[in-house]
Amino acid sequence: MSILVTGGTGALGFHILSSLNGTCELFSFSDEQPQPWQKVDGVEYLTGNLLNFKEVLEMMQAVQPTHIYHLASQSSVGLSYKKPYETLNINLLGTQTLLEAARQVVPRAKIMLLSSSEIYGRTEQQLTYLHKETDLPNPLTPYATSKACMELLGNQFRNAHGLHIVFVRPFHFTGPHHSRRFAIPSITYQLVKIKYYGAEPVVYSGSLDISRDVVDVRDVARGMIQILDTAPSGEVYNICCGKSYTFRELVEMLVDIAGVSVDFRFDPIFERTNDIPLLIGDPTKIMSIGWKPMITIEDSLTDLFNEMVVRRRTELKMGYGKDLRL
Repeated sequence: MSILVTGGTGALGFHILSSLNGTCELFSFSDEQPQPWQKVDGVEYLTGNLLNFKEVLEMMQAVQPTHIYHLASQSSVGLSYKKPYETLNINLLGTQTLLEAARQVVPRAKIMLLSSSEIYGRTEQQLTYLHKETDLPNPLTPYATSKACMELLGNQFRNAHGLHIVFVRPFHFTGPHHSRRFAIPSITYQLVKIKYYGAEPVVYSGSLDISRDVVDVRDVARGMIQILDTAPSGEVYNICCGKSYTFRELVEMLVDIAGVSVDFRFDPIFERTNDIPLLIGDPTKIMSIGWKPMITIEDSLTDLFNEMVVRRRTELKMGYGKDLRL
């Protein structure tokens, strides 16, 4: 068995590869080599351009994967407003490149496409509404649109070529190794600098009043492995817990974990138009196959904070005096 994870240097890729380590041949395909805190021993890290069909085809021929987790994407909602063409290009045409290479080289491979709860958009129904997999997409952002289109593309390859493709729609997740490009890890990093490096005791953020269904990234990775191993082609699964937290609640937990006193300031650079005030998923389907969240949000945030401390120390040892975005 040979497993390929595109975007394997991200948090989800890290935890999928960590979970599978020692069970089979493992390959990651990304546009850059991993930093030390992104690397899993025993994994062969390959680099290339997902939009270059020749490179992807040659990689597929070399790896001959039996299972493919396609995670590589432009995954920032905020950045998708600034770079809509790049977002659509990577998330849609990059998937086209990958699926066509798989069709030619490994047509019987099991493939998972990483979608997003963002495709559900806003609902006019009551605030406690839990989004089901049968809900129609209602995207509000370039990122959400790119993921909704990616699902259509995946179904095209299923229907026209018989590829085995399943889809997952994770809701918000966080935890150790999560990139600082995202809100909760960004705030965690600010708290690490305040506690250990004498930074001004001020946390800058966007709106803290939005609510999200939050699951630990390790639970998401575990669910994805289970789904790809067992689900029939064409199935779609939410990965969520059915409970929401405001970002303010999450940040207050992080402040308690850090043991510091801080002020909060709104920074317009983090503001997003069309932000969805509340997004909660219905976990009934994924729980019916035996999955459930195992890691509490408190443990998730504690592990994120502690890993961020180690990550920053590693950066400084490597000579990264300035902040990285990873």
